[in-house]
Amino acid sequence: MRLLIVDPRRSIRAAWTSRLGSHELELHEAADESEVRDVLDCNLMSAVMVPFPFDWCSEPSEFLRSIHDVCHHTIALTDGSKRQNEAAFALGVSECLSKHCGIEHLNALVERIRYVSDLEDRVVQAQKMEAVGELAAGIAHEINTPIQYVGDNTRFVRDACEDLMDVLTKCSDIVSDEQPSRDVAAIKTVIHDAMIQADVEYLIDEVPAAIRQTLEGVERVANIVRAMKEFAHPGVSEMVPTDLSKCIENTAMVARNEWKYVANLETAFDSELPAVPCLPGELNQVLLNLIVNAAHAIADRQGDTGSEKGRIGISTHRCGTAAEIRVSDTGTGIDATNVEKIFKPFFTTKAAGKGTGQGLAIAHSVIVEKHGGTIDVESKVGVGTTFVIRLPLGNTTEQGIQPAESMEKACVG
Repeated sequence: MRLLIVDPRRSIRAAWTSRLGSHELELHEAADESEVRDVLDCNLMSAVMVPFPFDWCSEPSEFLRSIHDVCHHTIALTDGSKRQNEAAFALGVSECLSKHCGIEHLNALVERIRYVSDLEDRVVQAQKMEAVGELAAGIAHEINTPIQYVGDNTRFVRDACEDLMDVLTKCSDIVSDEQPSRDVAAIKTVIHDAMIQADVEYLIDEVPAAIRQTLEGVERVANIVRAMKEFAHPGVSEMVPTDLSKCIENTAMVARNEWKYVANLETAFDSELPAVPCLPGELNQVLLNLIVNAAHAIADRQGDTGSEKGRIGISTHRCGTAAEIRVSDTGTGIDATNVEKIFKPFFTTKAAGKGTGQGLAIAHSVIVEKHGGTIDVESKVGVGTTFVIRLPLGNTTEQGIQPAESMEKACVG
Protein backbone atom coordinates (compact mmCIF):
# COMPACT_ATOMS: atom_id res chain seq x y z
CA MET A 1 0.00 0.00 0.00
CA ARG A 2 1.44 3.35 -1.08
CA LEU A 3 0.95 6.66 0.73
CA LEU A 4 2.10 10.07 -0.51
CA ILE A 5 2.98 12.67 2.15
CA VAL A 6 2.81 16.26 0.87
CA ASP A 7 4.25 19.27 2.71
CA PRO A 8 6.54 22.12 1.68
CA ARG A 9 8.59 21.59 4.85
CA ARG A 10 11.02 18.70 4.83
CA SER A 11 10.97 18.42 8.63
CA ILE A 12 7.19 17.89 8.65
CA ARG A 13 7.42 15.24 5.93
CA ALA A 14 10.15 13.50 7.91
CA ALA A 15 8.03 13.61 11.07
CA TRP A 16 5.05 11.96 9.37
CA THR A 17 7.32 9.41 7.72
CA SER A 18 8.64 8.53 11.17
CA ARG A 19 5.14 8.27 12.69
CA LEU A 20 3.93 6.03 9.85
CA GLY A 21 7.11 3.99 9.60
CA SER A 22 5.79 1.03 11.60
CA HIS A 23 2.68 0.47 9.46
CA GLU A 24 4.27 -1.46 6.56
CA LEU A 25 3.48 1.30 4.07
CA GLU A 26 5.42 2.31 0.99
CA LEU A 27 5.87 6.00 1.73
CA HIS A 28 6.54 8.70 -0.86
CA GLU A 29 7.15 12.43 -0.33
CA ALA A 30 6.44 15.59 -2.31
CA ALA A 31 7.09 19.25 -1.47
CA ASP A 32 4.77 21.01 -3.93
CA GLU A 33 2.21 20.58 -6.71
CA SER A 34 4.84 19.82 -9.33
CA GLU A 35 6.44 17.06 -7.27
CA VAL A 36 3.00 15.60 -6.48
CA ARG A 37 2.24 15.33 -10.19
CA ASP A 38 5.64 13.74 -10.87
CA VAL A 39 5.07 11.11 -8.18
CA LEU A 40 1.50 10.36 -9.27
CA ASP A 41 2.53 10.06 -12.91
CA CYS A 42 4.79 7.14 -12.03
CA ASN A 43 3.09 5.52 -9.02
CA LEU A 44 -0.37 4.26 -8.11
CA MET A 45 -1.17 5.69 -4.67
CA SER A 46 -3.63 4.36 -2.09
CA ALA A 47 -3.90 7.77 -0.42
CA VAL A 48 -2.44 11.29 -0.43
CA MET A 49 -1.93 13.34 2.76
CA VAL A 50 -1.95 17.13 2.26
CA PRO A 51 -1.51 19.97 4.78
CA PHE A 52 -4.38 22.39 5.42
CA PRO A 53 -4.86 25.27 4.81
CA PHE A 54 -3.83 25.16 1.15
CA ASP A 55 -1.85 28.42 1.18
CA TRP A 56 1.03 26.48 -0.43
CA CYS A 57 -1.19 25.61 -3.43
CA SER A 58 -2.25 28.01 -6.19
CA GLU A 59 -5.60 26.38 -7.10
CA PRO A 60 -6.66 24.00 -4.30
CA SER A 61 -9.91 22.76 -5.87
CA GLU A 62 -8.31 22.08 -9.26
CA PHE A 63 -5.32 20.49 -7.55
CA LEU A 64 -7.56 18.11 -5.56
CA ARG A 65 -9.54 17.22 -8.71
CA SER A 66 -6.30 16.31 -10.48
CA ILE A 67 -5.34 14.08 -7.54
CA HIS A 68 -8.75 12.40 -7.56
CA ASP A 69 -8.22 11.45 -11.20
CA VAL A 70 -5.57 9.01 -10.03
CA CYS A 71 -6.19 8.51 -6.30
CA HIS A 72 -9.61 8.42 -4.66
CA HIS A 73 -8.44 8.97 -1.08
CA THR A 74 -7.16 12.42 0.00
CA ILE A 75 -6.52 13.27 3.65
CA ALA A 76 -6.32 16.87 4.85
CA LEU A 77 -4.11 17.44 7.89
CA THR A 78 -5.93 20.14 9.87
CA ASP A 79 -5.72 21.66 13.34
CA GLY A 80 -8.69 19.47 14.30
CA SER A 81 -11.16 22.37 14.56
CA LYS A 82 -14.66 22.15 13.08
CA ARG A 83 -14.00 25.28 11.02
CA GLN A 84 -10.91 23.86 9.28
CA ASN A 85 -12.48 20.45 8.78
CA GLU A 86 -15.56 21.93 7.12
CA ALA A 87 -13.42 24.16 4.91
CA ALA A 88 -11.31 21.18 3.83
CA PHE A 89 -14.36 19.03 3.07
CA ALA A 90 -15.83 21.90 1.06
CA LEU A 91 -12.79 21.79 -1.21
CA GLY A 92 -13.29 18.07 -1.81
CA VAL A 93 -10.95 16.08 0.45
CA SER A 94 -11.99 12.55 1.43
CA GLU A 95 -11.39 12.96 5.15
CA CYS A 96 -9.64 15.11 7.74
CA LEU A 97 -7.06 14.17 10.36
CA SER A 98 -5.75 16.35 13.15
CA LYS A 99 -2.06 17.15 12.87
CA HIS A 100 -1.84 16.42 16.61
CA CYS A 101 -3.78 13.14 16.57
CA GLY A 102 -2.83 10.30 18.87
CA ILE A 103 -1.60 6.90 17.84
CA GLU A 104 -5.13 5.42 18.04
CA HIS A 105 -6.47 7.84 15.42
CA LEU A 106 -3.45 7.28 13.22
CA ASN A 107 -3.83 3.50 13.42
CA ALA A 108 -7.52 3.81 12.59
CA LEU A 109 -6.69 5.98 9.57
CA VAL A 110 -4.19 3.46 8.23
CA GLU A 111 -6.70 0.64 8.66
CA ARG A 112 -9.37 2.63 6.74
CA ILE A 113 -6.95 3.30 3.91
CA ARG A 114 -5.95 -0.36 3.86
CA TYR A 115 -9.59 -1.47 3.84
CA VAL A 116 -10.54 0.84 0.95
CA SER A 117 -7.39 -0.13 -0.96
CA ASP A 118 -8.19 -3.82 -0.52
CA LEU A 119 -11.74 -3.27 -1.75
CA GLU A 120 -10.49 -1.45 -4.85
CA ASP A 121 -7.97 -4.23 -5.51
CA ARG A 122 -10.72 -6.83 -5.23
CA VAL A 123 -12.96 -4.94 -7.64
CA VAL A 124 -10.12 -4.58 -10.14
CA GLN A 125 -9.20 -8.26 -9.72
CA ALA A 126 -12.81 -9.31 -10.28
CA GLN A 127 -12.98 -7.19 -13.43
CA LYS A 128 -9.66 -8.67 -14.57
CA MET A 129 -11.00 -12.18 -14.06
CA GLU A 130 -14.07 -11.26 -16.09
CA ALA A 131 -11.79 -10.04 -18.88
CA VAL A 132 -9.72 -13.24 -18.62
CA GLY A 133 -12.93 -15.25 -18.88
CA GLU A 134 -13.92 -13.40 -22.04
CA LEU A 135 -10.46 -13.92 -23.49
CA ALA A 136 -10.55 -17.63 -22.61
CA ALA A 137 -13.94 -17.94 -24.31
CA GLY A 138 -12.47 -16.33 -27.42
CA ILE A 139 -9.50 -18.69 -27.42
CA ALA A 140 -11.86 -21.66 -26.94
CA HIS A 141 -13.80 -20.46 -29.98
CA GLU A 142 -10.58 -20.14 -31.99
CA ILE A 143 -9.64 -23.73 -31.09
CA ASN A 144 -13.16 -25.09 -31.53
CA THR A 145 -13.43 -24.02 -35.18
CA PRO A 146 -10.47 -26.05 -36.52
CA ILE A 147 -11.31 -28.92 -34.15
CA GLN A 148 -14.78 -29.08 -35.69
CA TYR A 149 -13.55 -29.50 -39.25
CA VAL A 150 -10.81 -31.86 -38.09
CA GLY A 151 -13.62 -33.99 -36.62
CA ASP A 152 -15.81 -33.66 -39.72
CA ASN A 153 -12.94 -34.54 -42.08
CA THR A 154 -11.82 -37.46 -39.92
CA ARG A 155 -15.35 -38.92 -40.00
CA PHE A 156 -15.43 -38.41 -43.78
CA VAL A 157 -12.10 -40.23 -44.21
CA ARG A 158 -13.39 -43.03 -41.94
CA ASP A 159 -16.48 -43.49 -44.13
CA ALA A 160 -14.34 -43.28 -47.27
CA CYS A 161 -12.07 -45.99 -45.93
CA GLU A 162 -15.09 -48.24 -45.28
CA ASP A 163 -16.26 -47.76 -48.87
CA LEU A 164 -12.78 -48.39 -50.25
CA MET A 165 -12.47 -51.50 -48.08
CA ASP A 166 -15.47 -52.96 -49.94
CA VAL A 167 -13.61 -52.43 -53.23
CA LEU A 168 -10.39 -53.87 -51.82
CA THR A 169 -12.28 -56.86 -50.42
CA LYS A 170 -13.71 -57.62 -53.87
CA CYS A 171 -10.21 -57.35 -55.38
CA SER A 172 -8.77 -59.54 -52.62
CA ASP A 173 -11.43 -62.20 -53.23
CA ILE A 174 -10.60 -62.27 -56.94
CA VAL A 175 -6.84 -62.47 -56.35
CA SER A 176 -7.18 -65.22 -53.75
CA ASP A 177 -9.48 -67.35 -55.95
CA GLU A 178 -7.19 -70.28 -56.88
CA GLN A 179 -9.54 -71.56 -59.59
CA PRO A 180 -11.06 -68.50 -61.20
CA SER A 181 -14.18 -69.35 -63.12
CA ARG A 182 -14.72 -65.87 -64.54
CA ASP A 183 -13.11 -64.31 -67.57
CA VAL A 184 -11.39 -60.93 -67.54
CA ALA A 185 -14.51 -59.07 -68.64
CA ALA A 186 -16.50 -60.50 -65.76
CA ILE A 187 -13.75 -59.58 -63.28
CA LYS A 188 -13.61 -56.03 -64.61
CA THR A 189 -17.37 -55.77 -64.27
CA VAL A 190 -17.25 -56.86 -60.60
CA ILE A 191 -14.50 -54.35 -59.79
CA HIS A 192 -16.16 -51.58 -61.79
CA ASP A 193 -19.48 -52.10 -60.01
CA ALA A 194 -17.71 -51.99 -56.62
CA MET A 195 -15.94 -48.76 -57.59
CA ILE A 196 -19.19 -47.17 -58.73
CA GLN A 197 -20.85 -48.23 -55.49
CA ALA A 198 -18.01 -46.63 -53.47
CA ASP A 199 -17.88 -43.54 -55.75
CA VAL A 200 -14.11 -43.96 -56.06
CA GLU A 201 -13.61 -41.05 -58.45
CA TYR A 202 -15.15 -38.68 -55.89
CA LEU A 203 -13.04 -40.14 -53.09
CA ILE A 204 -9.85 -39.78 -55.15
CA ASP A 205 -10.56 -36.03 -55.37
CA GLU A 206 -11.88 -35.42 -51.85
CA VAL A 207 -9.89 -37.66 -49.50
CA PRO A 208 -6.51 -35.92 -50.09
CA ALA A 209 -8.20 -32.54 -49.62
CA ALA A 210 -9.82 -33.73 -46.36
CA ILE A 211 -6.48 -34.98 -45.06
CA ARG A 212 -4.80 -31.70 -46.03
CA GLN A 213 -7.49 -29.66 -44.26
CA THR A 214 -7.21 -31.90 -41.19
CA LEU A 215 -3.47 -31.36 -40.98
CA GLU A 216 -4.01 -27.61 -41.38
CA GLY A 217 -6.53 -27.71 -38.53
CA VAL A 218 -4.16 -29.62 -36.28
CA GLU A 219 -1.39 -27.14 -37.12
CA ARG A 220 -3.76 -24.24 -36.37
CA VAL A 221 -4.58 -25.64 -32.93
CA ALA A 222 -0.90 -26.32 -32.25
CA ASN A 223 -0.04 -22.72 -33.18
CA ILE A 224 -2.75 -21.35 -30.86
CA VAL A 225 -1.55 -23.52 -27.96
CA ARG A 226 2.08 -22.56 -28.65
CA ALA A 227 1.12 -18.87 -28.77
CA MET A 228 -0.76 -19.19 -25.47
CA LYS A 229 2.22 -20.88 -23.84
CA GLU A 230 4.70 -18.28 -25.07
CA PHE A 231 2.25 -15.48 -24.23
CA ALA A 232 2.04 -16.56 -20.60
CA HIS A 233 5.82 -16.96 -20.06
CA PRO A 234 5.46 -18.73 -16.72
CA GLY A 235 8.40 -18.29 -14.39
CA VAL A 236 10.05 -15.42 -16.28
CA SER A 237 10.46 -12.68 -13.67
CA GLU A 238 13.61 -10.92 -14.89
CA MET A 239 14.75 -9.09 -18.00
CA VAL A 240 15.55 -11.44 -20.88
CA PRO A 241 16.43 -10.70 -24.53
CA THR A 242 13.12 -10.95 -26.35
CA ASP A 243 12.03 -11.10 -29.99
CA LEU A 244 9.37 -8.38 -30.18
CA SER A 245 7.88 -9.68 -33.43
CA LYS A 246 7.27 -13.07 -31.82
CA CYS A 247 5.63 -11.39 -28.79
CA ILE A 248 3.34 -9.42 -31.09
CA GLU A 249 2.44 -12.44 -33.26
CA ASN A 250 1.62 -14.57 -30.21
CA THR A 251 -0.46 -11.85 -28.58
CA ALA A 252 -2.34 -11.12 -31.81
CA MET A 253 -3.17 -14.82 -32.11
CA VAL A 254 -4.36 -15.04 -28.50
CA ALA A 255 -6.59 -11.99 -29.07
CA ARG A 256 -7.72 -13.00 -32.56
CA ASN A 257 -11.34 -13.60 -31.60
CA GLU A 258 -11.51 -9.99 -30.32
CA TRP A 259 -10.46 -8.36 -33.60
CA LYS A 260 -11.13 -10.74 -36.49
CA TYR A 261 -14.79 -9.75 -36.91
CA VAL A 262 -14.19 -5.99 -36.91
CA ALA A 263 -10.70 -5.41 -38.31
CA ASN A 264 -7.88 -6.66 -40.45
CA LEU A 265 -4.64 -6.83 -38.48
CA GLU A 266 -1.48 -5.92 -40.37
CA THR A 267 2.09 -6.14 -39.11
CA ALA A 268 5.36 -4.61 -40.30
CA PHE A 269 8.42 -5.79 -38.41
CA ASP A 270 11.96 -4.45 -38.64
CA SER A 271 14.01 -7.54 -39.51
CA GLU A 272 17.18 -5.79 -38.31
CA LEU A 273 15.81 -5.07 -34.83
CA PRO A 274 17.82 -6.99 -32.21
CA ALA A 275 16.37 -8.81 -29.23
CA VAL A 276 15.14 -6.34 -26.59
CA PRO A 277 15.74 -6.75 -22.84
CA CYS A 278 12.29 -6.95 -21.26
CA LEU A 279 9.83 -8.89 -19.13
CA PRO A 280 8.02 -10.87 -21.86
CA GLY A 281 4.94 -11.74 -19.84
CA GLU A 282 4.41 -8.13 -18.71
CA LEU A 283 4.99 -6.79 -22.23
CA ASN A 284 2.52 -9.31 -23.66
CA GLN A 285 -0.14 -8.02 -21.25
CA VAL A 286 0.47 -4.46 -22.47
CA LEU A 287 0.22 -5.52 -26.12
CA LEU A 288 -2.93 -7.51 -25.40
CA ASN A 289 -4.55 -4.49 -23.78
CA LEU A 290 -3.68 -2.24 -26.73
CA ILE A 291 -4.93 -4.74 -29.33
CA VAL A 292 -8.22 -5.37 -27.50
CA ASN A 293 -8.73 -1.61 -26.98
CA ALA A 294 -8.10 -1.06 -30.70
CA ALA A 295 -10.68 -3.71 -31.63
CA HIS A 296 -13.25 -2.19 -29.26
CA ALA A 297 -12.62 1.33 -30.63
CA ILE A 298 -13.18 0.09 -34.20
CA ALA A 299 -16.32 -1.79 -33.14
CA ASP A 300 -17.63 1.37 -31.44
CA ARG A 301 -17.07 3.36 -34.62
CA GLN A 302 -18.84 0.78 -36.75
CA GLY A 303 -21.78 0.63 -34.35
CA ASP A 304 -24.75 -1.15 -35.89
CA THR A 305 -24.03 0.07 -39.42
CA GLY A 306 -22.22 -3.10 -40.48
CA SER A 307 -19.62 -1.00 -42.28
CA GLU A 308 -16.48 -2.54 -43.73
CA LYS A 309 -13.74 -3.78 -41.45
CA GLY A 310 -11.34 -1.35 -39.83
CA ARG A 311 -7.58 -1.73 -39.60
CA ILE A 312 -5.20 -2.49 -36.75
CA GLY A 313 -1.56 -1.93 -37.61
CA ILE A 314 1.40 -3.03 -35.49
CA SER A 315 4.95 -2.17 -36.45
CA THR A 316 8.43 -2.26 -34.94
CA HIS A 317 11.60 -0.43 -35.81
CA ARG A 318 14.80 0.80 -34.29
CA CYS A 319 14.82 4.38 -33.07
CA GLY A 320 18.36 5.27 -32.02
CA THR A 321 19.04 3.39 -28.77
CA ALA A 322 15.41 2.32 -28.46
CA ALA A 323 13.08 -0.22 -29.99
CA GLU A 324 9.78 1.32 -31.00
CA ILE A 325 6.42 -0.45 -31.20
CA ARG A 326 3.46 1.31 -32.80
CA VAL A 327 -0.08 0.01 -32.36
CA SER A 328 -2.56 1.97 -34.47
CA ASP A 329 -6.27 1.63 -35.22
CA THR A 330 -8.98 3.26 -37.30
CA GLY A 331 -11.37 3.49 -34.38
CA THR A 332 -13.27 6.35 -32.80
CA GLY A 333 -10.18 8.25 -31.66
CA ILE A 334 -9.74 10.02 -28.32
CA ASP A 335 -10.82 13.58 -27.62
CA ALA A 336 -7.90 15.96 -27.00
CA THR A 337 -9.17 16.76 -23.51
CA ASN A 338 -8.93 13.08 -22.57
CA VAL A 339 -5.56 12.25 -24.12
CA GLU A 340 -3.60 13.66 -21.16
CA LYS A 341 -5.74 11.58 -18.75
CA ILE A 342 -5.60 8.32 -20.67
CA PHE A 343 -2.91 6.72 -18.48
CA LYS A 344 -4.49 7.80 -15.18
CA PRO A 345 -5.81 4.98 -12.96
CA PHE A 346 -9.59 4.47 -13.12
CA PHE A 347 -9.96 6.81 -16.11
CA THR A 348 -11.79 5.27 -19.07
CA THR A 349 -13.54 6.55 -22.17
CA LYS A 350 -15.69 3.41 -22.36
CA ALA A 351 -19.32 3.28 -21.27
CA ALA A 352 -20.13 2.41 -17.66
CA GLY A 353 -19.49 -1.25 -16.98
CA LYS A 354 -17.36 -1.64 -20.11
CA GLY A 355 -13.93 -0.85 -18.70
CA THR A 356 -12.02 -0.70 -15.41
CA GLY A 357 -9.86 2.29 -16.27
CA GLN A 358 -6.87 0.23 -15.15
CA GLY A 359 -5.58 -1.27 -18.40
CA LEU A 360 -3.65 1.72 -19.71
CA ALA A 361 -2.55 2.78 -16.22
CA ILE A 362 -1.02 -0.67 -15.76
CA ALA A 363 0.49 -0.48 -19.26
CA HIS A 364 2.11 2.84 -18.33
CA SER A 365 3.44 1.35 -15.09
CA VAL A 366 4.89 -1.69 -16.89
CA ILE A 367 6.58 0.29 -19.66
CA VAL A 368 7.81 3.28 -17.62
CA GLU A 369 8.51 1.84 -14.16
CA LYS A 370 9.53 -1.72 -14.99
CA HIS A 371 11.26 -1.19 -18.34
CA GLY A 372 12.50 2.40 -18.13
CA GLY A 373 10.72 3.09 -21.41
CA THR A 374 8.05 5.48 -22.64
CA ILE A 375 4.48 5.07 -23.85
CA ASP A 376 2.68 7.89 -25.66
CA VAL A 377 -0.55 8.29 -27.57
CA GLU A 378 -1.41 10.11 -30.79
CA SER A 379 -5.11 10.38 -31.56
CA LYS A 380 -7.69 12.23 -33.62
CA VAL A 381 -11.43 11.87 -33.15
CA GLY A 382 -13.02 10.11 -36.13
CA VAL A 383 -9.65 9.04 -37.54
CA GLY A 384 -8.07 6.70 -35.01
CA THR A 385 -5.37 6.26 -32.38
CA THR A 386 -1.73 5.22 -32.28
CA PHE A 387 0.11 4.12 -29.15
CA VAL A 388 3.89 4.45 -29.32
CA ILE A 389 6.03 2.33 -27.01
CA ARG A 390 9.78 2.81 -26.78
CA LEU A 391 11.97 0.30 -24.95
CA PRO A 392 15.70 0.70 -24.29
CA LEU A 393 17.98 -1.50 -26.38
CA GLY A 394 20.91 -1.04 -23.99
CA ASN A 395 22.15 -3.98 -21.95
CA THR A 396 20.95 -4.28 -18.38
CA THR A 397 23.60 -2.97 -16.00
CA GLU A 398 24.06 -2.39 -12.32
CA GLN A 399 22.32 0.95 -12.81
CA GLY A 400 19.42 -0.66 -14.67
CA ILE A 401 18.46 -0.30 -18.28
CA GLN A 402 18.81 2.95 -20.13
CA PRO A 403 16.41 5.67 -18.90
CA ALA A 404 13.53 6.94 -20.98
CA GLU A 405 14.98 10.45 -21.41
CA SER A 406 17.84 9.13 -23.52
CA MET A 407 15.38 7.39 -25.83
CA GLU A 408 13.38 10.53 -26.42
CA LYS A 409 16.58 12.30 -27.45
CA ALA A 410 17.54 9.40 -29.71
CA CYS A 411 14.14 9.49 -31.46
CA VAL A 412 14.03 13.24 -32.08
CA GLY A 413 13.72 13.93 -35.78
